[in-house]
Amino acid sequence: MKQKKIWLGMLAMALVFGMLLISCSMEPDDPTYAVWTDSVSYSQFQSTFGTLNDGYYRKIELTNAEFKSMSLPNEYKHNWTEDQIYNWFIGRDFISSEANQMKSWVITTSHCFIASRSGGTVYILIK
Repeated sequence: MKQKKIWLGMLAMALVFGMLLISCSMEPDDPTYAVWTDSVSYSQFQSTFGTLNDGYYRKIELTNAEFKSMSLPNEYKHNWTEDQIYNWFIGRDFISSEANQMKSWVITTSHCFIASRSGGTVYILIK
């Protein structure tokens, strides 16, 4: 009986120690950033924001007040890692160096608005 208690105690300590080692060795989660994405027709964009040439983009840093005044629906909200933000730019035909530069700008600004035109469609990312 005494031997069984010692054995169970040692097993419990081994499990606790093992769990501590596993939790200490785990990599921290990549930080995520709340972003909203959408696309609109160029004519819709142009009527509100003016001209944006095909293949070009526009970036604007937003104040807290400007950001709070926007009504951003949850259906367009994403919690993205840096890699996912980078991939959004790559998917909009940004070259790798420019995508990295824009990703860095997005994650270091409090709030921003980016519009990228491809033909008759304008892709929007808001943070």
